[in-house]
Parts: sequence; C-alpha cells; structure tokens
Amino acid sequence: MKIRDYFSNDFETGEDHYLPSLKTRYYRCRIEDVKAAILRFVEEEKGVVKAIMDEHHEIFFVTPNYSSTITYINTRIGEAAIDIKITTYRLIPWGAGKKTIERMYKYFDAHLPFKGVSLYRGS
Repeated sequence: MKIRDYFSNDFETGEDHYLPSLKTRYYRCRIEDVKAAILRFVEEEKGVVKAIMDEHHEIFFVTPNYSSTITYINTRIGEAAIDIKITTYRLIPWGAGKKTIERMYKYFDAHLPFKGVSLYRGS
C-alpha cells in the first residue's frame, strides 16, 4: 500500500489494480444472484439504497461511515464480476476504504460461489 492510500477516502477495485486485495472478483452464478447478495449486504450494513441502475448493473448505497457504488456484470454465461468504488467519511481514514472493500469481498466470497481474482487481466 502506498503512503497516499492511508490518507485517501476514495478506493476503487479494478482488473489491473496494484493491490491484490482490490482486484476484480469473479463468481460462478447468475447476475440476479449477485444483485440479491449485494442487497443483502447493504441490509446487513444498515445502509440505504439510493439508486439501482439495472441498465448499467450498478447499485449505489450509503451507510453512516461510507458511500459505495457496486458494479456487477455478466462476463460469460453463468459467470459474474463485481467491482466496488467506495468513499469513506473520515478526516484521516488510515486505509478504511481498503479494509471495507476487503470485508465486502469476504462477504461475497462466503455467499456466492467464488471463481477467481482478475481472470481477464490484459485481455
């Protein structure tokens, strides 16, 4: 983790992210199952869903500690990917956004059939 990451409130996952824990995750399931798991996670976090954009496969929600947009897409038949963008509400976050994303991915790994990390890098 870079020094500036400890002071950043914004984190985003991606296929080619330099931190292994913030790379795109893939799951063997239908996109409807992924959406249901995301909504369950938001409910458990006591978050409020502000927008569900089905045409872009995004869910935007807010909790007392952070706001997040989760993008879920069908990469192949029976396979879905999840990417997360998060903004924390702390003066000095000390990497809280990274820790929250790791917690989210741990939840999704437990509730969805995990396939892999960053499977289509460089494609």
